[in-house]
Amino acid sequence: MNHDNVPGFHNPEIWETLPNARLSPTARDVLDVLTTRQNAGGLVEIRQHEIAKRLGISQAAVSRAIGQLKDKGILDGRHRQGAVLIHPLLAGYESMTHMINHLQDPSTFVWPLNFPTGDMRPPRVSDARSGTGFDPDPDDGEDAPLPDTRPTLRLAG
Repeated sequence: MNHDNVPGFHNPEIWETLPNARLSPTARDVLDVLTTRQNAGGLVEIRQHEIAKRLGISQAAVSRAIGQLKDKGILDGRHRQGAVLIHPLLAGYESMTHMINHLQDPSTFVWPLNFPTGDMRPPRVSDARSGTGFDPDPDDGEDAPLPDTRPTLRLAG
C-alpha cells in the first residue's frame, strides 16, 4: 500500500446507504479489510488468501464474499488478479477535494451500484418487530425507577 496517500476521507452519505446492499456478514468483513488496505481512490492490491488468513476463514468464503460485492457493484471485477477496485463513491480519498476531482475526471469509470441508495431504508420484511410498535428504549435512556421497598431475603434451607 502506498503510505504517501493514505485515504482518510470517505463520502459519509453513501456509507449510510450501505445497509441497503444487504451484504452477508462475511462480505461486510471482507469489505472492511479492503477499505483498510486501499490506496487513495479505491485500488486495493491484496490476494484472497491474505484476506482469508486475516479473517480466519476459507479462501472459498472470501471468493463468495468478493463475488457478492461485485454483484452489488461495490467492487469492480475488471482488474488483474490480486487487485480490486472499490466503487469510486465508496472509496477513500486524501480529502474532499481529491474525491471531487477524482469523480469529475473523465477517465474515472463510475459504474452503477446494484442496491437502493435512496434516503430511507425500508424495514426488513424478515424483522418480526416491523409494524408492531416495538420500542427498544421505551424510557428514552432514563434509569429504571428503584423499587419502593426492598424484597425480603430468605435463606434456603
